[in-house]
Amino acid sequence: MMVLDELWEQSSQLSDEYSIEFHKGEIALVKNIFKYPEMVLKFQKLLSVWESTGSAKPGLMSLKMPPWTACHIADELFDWDYIDKRSESEYIYFYDGNTTKWNEQPDNIVTNECYLPHVDSDAGGYEIIGLVNLNQKNVRTGFWSYMGEMAPDDELVDEYYEYSSSATEENYKDKINNGILNHEFDVEYGFNDAIFYHSRILHQPHIDKFYTRENPRIMYRTCYTLDEDDDCDV
Repeated sequence: MMVLDELWEQSSQLSDEYSIEFHKGEIALVKNIFKYPEMVLKFQKLLSVWESTGSAKPGLMSLKMPPWTACHIADELFDWDYIDKRSESEYIYFYDGNTTKWNEQPDNIVTNECYLPHVDSDAGGYEIIGLVNLNQKNVRTGFWSYMGEMAPDDELVDEYYEYSSSATEENYKDKINNGILNHEFDVEYGFNDAIFYHSRILHQPHIDKFYTRENPRIMYRTCYTLDEDDDCDV
């Protein structure tokens, strides 16, 4: 029976010429991450794609690949103590107007249109998220603060989601950059560039109208669960 292990090992080799820079001490930007980015892009065609269901990630997603497929990336780039068997590796696809199945809040512009930010874990989480841009077009990820905190605790996260629940596409601009919910900065990155950030940081993908369901924003996503004694940000 044919397996994909060797093809992934070949496709996902890291570049000999990658570079790392940091934004605000919280977000790592890795430029030119893969040696063969076109092979990484083609690899996703071998995987089944599903509607995102009950998730903070709207749009479409591949089935998750085995944990080991993400480990060599973290091992080469960073000095983390992480739980390798909990690592995640997948492709995600966003497009203008995307949503999720089993959505209890179909009008919520945090989890649907992505006009406002979200967090990927509670304050007790120790996950680092990695996103690789596989589009021949720069993409942007926005980073935000709520009540002055980019990585709010659980109480503030609950308060933020309550605050954002009344936001709509028509009025959300009245609820931002007001000392309560502030857009702090964007990180823009090109094809074969990646960002890594702590999952509890408020963040938001910018999905412009260029991306459609037939031509979505394609990202390779990883997630690493840090050992609780590892106090690094990225």
